[in-house]
Amino acid sequence: MKHTHLLAGLAIAAATMPALAAEETTRNPYAVSILAGLESYPDSESSSMSRGGGLSFIWDDLRYNNTYQLDTNYFRVRGTYYYELDSEKYDEDRFRNSADLKFNYQRPFASFGEAQEYLLSFHGRYEGHYNSQQLEELEQLVVAGLALNTRFTDVNHYDLGLTLGLAYSEEEKDDDWPREEMGHGEDVLNRAGFGYFFEWSNAYTFAHSGVQLMAKLSRYDGNWSYDKGQFYTVDRLTLSAVIPLADENNLLHFTSQYINRDYELDLLGFKDTLYRVAVEYIHYF
Repeated sequence: MKHTHLLAGLAIAAATMPALAAEETTRNPYAVSILAGLESYPDSESSSMSRGGGLSFIWDDLRYNNTYQLDTNYFRVRGTYYYELDSEKYDEDRFRNSADLKFNYQRPFASFGEAQEYLLSFHGRYEGHYNSQQLEELEQLVVAGLALNTRFTDVNHYDLGLTLGLAYSEEEKDDDWPREEMGHGEDVLNRAGFGYFFEWSNAYTFAHSGVQLMAKLSRYDGNWSYDKGQFYTVDRLTLSAVIPLADENNLLHFTSQYINRDYELDLLGFKDTLYRVAVEYIHYF
C-alpha cells in the first residue's frame, strides 16, 4: 500500500535527518493548520472520491511529542472547517461544507512502577462530525473512562496509551442510495445508543530529528439502548507521521485512515469501509 511505503521512507529519513535547530522553541498550546485530503468507499464502484481542503484551529496542552505528568490537566481541542470539491453523487442534496469538533480531557491521578513510569488518568472526549463523511449527516461520540499511558525511552521514545470507557454514539445518515435503491427510511438509517469504547495508541519519536511515527486503533461497540434488534460498531485504524520543519512549532503531518462500520443489516448495498488520506501543515504560535 502507498501509505506503508511512505511510513517506511520516513523511518529511514528520520535516522539520517540532521538535528533540529538548537534555538529554543515556544510551548504555546494554540495552533492553526491547513490540510488537504481525499476519501472514498473502495468497496463501492459507484461511490465518488471526495477531494477537498480545510482549516483547523487547535488548542493542545500536550503537543505532539511530550508526556503526561501526574496531577496535571490536559486539554486537546480541535475545530475543523472543510470544503469538498466533489460531493457524493448518490446524495443530490449534499452540501460541500463540513465541520468537525474534537475535545479531549485527561488528568493523571495515580502512578505505579519502579520509577512511576505508568500513569493512570481520568479520560473524557467528545467528537462531533457534521457532514464530514460522505454518507454521514451528523455523528457524535461521547466517552468517559480511564486511560493508561507510559513512555519507553533510551535515545528515541516509544509512547503507549490504552483507553477504556463507556460511550454514547449518535449517527444520522443523509444519503439517497439506501432510500431509493433499498427502501430504507430514516428510522432504519439512523442510530443512537450506548456502548463501550477502546483505543490503543502507539507513537515512536526519533530524538535526533523529532520525526514521529504513529499508529492508533479504536473501537466503539454499541450494546444497549438501541432500537430493538439494532446495533452499531465502528473500528478506526489511523497511521500517521509527523515531521518537524525547522522547529517543533512548524509540523508536517501525513495521515492514512480506515473507518469500518457494521450494522445489523446492509444499509448501503456495499461494505461500509471509508478510506482517507490527508496532508497537513500545523503552526504553533
